[in-house]
Amino acid sequence: MKSLSYLVSLLMLLPFAAGAQCPLAQDTIDPFDSTRLVISEPVSIGALIPSLYETVEGPKIIDEAKAAFSFVEDDQSDINSFFLTIVAAEYEYEPIQAGKNVILAFADSTNATLLNYPDRGQFSDDTNMRMYQHTCVVPIDLFYRMAYSGIVGIRIRYDNKKRTIMLTKAQQEALKEAVRCAGEAVGFAPNKP
Repeated sequence: MKSLSYLVSLLMLLPFAAGAQCPLAQDTIDPFDSTRLVISEPVSIGALIPSLYETVEGPKIIDEAKAAFSFVEDDQSDINSFFLTIVAAEYEYEPIQAGKNVILAFADSTNATLLNYPDRGQFSDDTNMRMYQHTCVVPIDLFYRMAYSGIVGIRIRYDNKKRTIMLTKAQQEALKEAVRCAGEAVGFAPNKP
């Protein structure tokens, strides 16, 4: 009987043990200033689109965007923040200013606006397109929403246009898992507020 209760206890802890094995792109501590950086594996989001890079079979097909979730903490300053980084390919030059230019649409029909840093894009030889990096600060309450509620779409407001990236069910789950993995690595998950 004692071994049965032990087995049941182990089985109850299995989901948490499995979650602790999340793949991370990086989990490092800077040896000079003790800054810790945790980054999830990138997740492809949106559709597949033709790039401006021509091959014999036609244009090279690429992901519309990729997203990664990260956490930075520093023991010498007040930096302890989550970040959502979206890298999107654009056909035209589309500068973006600092401000609340990235909007997340959740499965429960609510929206959340994120503050992003400015970017002028970087030309990619692999696609012949400009790649824009949207790095957004994620408040702790929004971290929990992202970890437990699916993001169905992301709107990016450039200076001259709006871009909407819709996520498939599989992409929604992959992004939730990336958020949870980064949170677990720094001790914010699997707790649910």
